[in-house]
Amino acid sequence: MRHPLLFLSLFFLFVCQARSQENFVITGTVKDAETGETLPFANVFFAETTYGVNTDTEGNFRLVVPQAGTYDLIVRFVGYETYGLNMRLEEEKEIRLDVNLRPEQVNLGSFTLTARKDEEWQRYLKEFTELFLGYSKNASQCKILNEDVLNFYFDRKENTLYAFAKEAIQVENKALGYKIDYHLEEFRIEYSKGLNTYYGFTVFTEMEGSKRKEKRWEENRQTAYEGSLQHFFSTVFEGKLEEEGYIVQLAQDVEGFGRVLNPQKVNLKDWLDEGETTLSRRLPFDNYLYVTYTKEKESPEFVQNFKPGGRLNSVSASDLGQQVSWISLVEGKNSIEFEGNGYVYDPISFYSAGYWGFEKVADMVPLNYKPKQ
Repeated sequence: MRHPLLFLSLFFLFVCQARSQENFVITGTVKDAETGETLPFANVFFAETTYGVNTDTEGNFRLVVPQAGTYDLIVRFVGYETYGLNMRLEEEKEIRLDVNLRPEQVNLGSFTLTARKDEEWQRYLKEFTELFLGYSKNASQCKILNEDVLNFYFDRKENTLYAFAKEAIQVENKALGYKIDYHLEEFRIEYSKGLNTYYGFTVFTEMEGSKRKEKRWEENRQTAYEGSLQHFFSTVFEGKLEEEGYIVQLAQDVEGFGRVLNPQKVNLKDWLDEGETTLSRRLPFDNYLYVTYTKEKESPEFVQNFKPGGRLNSVSASDLGQQVSWISLVEGKNSIEFEGNGYVYDPISFYSAGYWGFEKVADMVPLNYKPKQ
């Protein structure tokens, strides 16, 4: 009578071992590139994921990732330049990587430092918070926990405001149930051009709560994910645009007519080229891709606060209220390369506008997020 139980126990052990072998383990040490001294408590993480650790008191780290893919490994330590490495986890399960960080060189040039906590600093902080977190319903439940790490520099000659953070910006998102460390690399508002640009590296930590809260968080995460750029590229990769509720059309600017939209629907599956690896695909296109997400209406916050210039209604949006976005390639680029989870190899290779321009940090989910069926 013991044999079936023994067989089941061995089978269970085998399954557990097989699953453990799927993990990728990255180990290493973080040091000062000039002195060779180890750097304790440095941040080591894969950007836009929940995979992150700190180095121990000896500067060592061990980072475990459960799924294959391409990731941006980021190492940050206060007073040092950011280290970034694009890593493809595919076959090699254990990787050793020692990182040498160089001291940061800061040149303020013609910038004028804004005195912290004064009236001007408070005004700049309000502008930063709105543009950084956004205006969405989720943004109303987000809070920057360490505002004092932010400094603002105003270049009067260029009429441009810059924001810097000496440490990671800590964001608590009570709508999606995430604590976010955002390592800001650049933030600027060019008032003369009406442009705002920012980028950085994000690591997510899931918050703990009651079952009721966690259920609500999961519902909100799925809503934030569906219709997002990440979801769109994942859907293009799988060839399920129509099934997932997307309609794509071409548009171009014509002299004397403005932007002209082609009413013909486009099947992007036929446009895809092979990428650098078996994990990626390339999407080449000209001018503009207009994308309508038909399974969700525009939010009241978008209608009230966001005014997308030059918007065109797509075929599916003729009954109005559906989310319309568009993308175009940066000059010199001829395609966007991405993987099945929505990871884009070069996120600054294209511009996004419309509804995607409305969604900010408050509406982000990790690259390793998987909606529950």
